[in-house]
Amino acid sequence: SVEPMSHVLPLKNVFRQDKVKPSLPIDKVLGNAPMAKGDNFSVPRIIE
Repeated sequence: SVEPMSHVLPLKNVFRQDKVKPSLPIDKVLGNAPMAKGDNFSVPRIIE
């Protein structure tokens, strides 16, 4: 007899605690973007 299960393989929690880390400056991040508006990435509209 096989015990009922919801998944074929055993599941285990792979999440980790969030850690606050320093991020990149906005000017460096957006400096590589093809288009930017203010402090945001700008992307072409795909839905009319």
